[in-house]
Amino acid sequence: MWNYGMHNGNWGTMFFLALFLLLFVVLAVVLIVYFMRKPPNAEGGSRSSSSATDLLKERYARGEISTEEYRERLHELEGYDTKK
Repeated sequence: MWNYGMHNGNWGTMFFLALFLLLFVVLAVVLIVYFMRKPPNAEGGSRSSSSATDLLKERYARGEISTEEYRERLHELEGYDTKK
């Protein structure tokens, strides 16, 4: 018995089977990451759909804008904000 019972064709088959299983695992991981990153809200919106006042508050909290600029922009946005 040559090759302990493993014929030359079996190595190729095992290689492609291992490659297929690796691709399957990679695809499963990609799908899991994709569905875990989806926003939890019912509308399916993302961070870009958050209101302008929320973004303004975040910029103010990070110190990107001054208090005066924050108040001016907030006053301007109050007329456009549909949530209030």
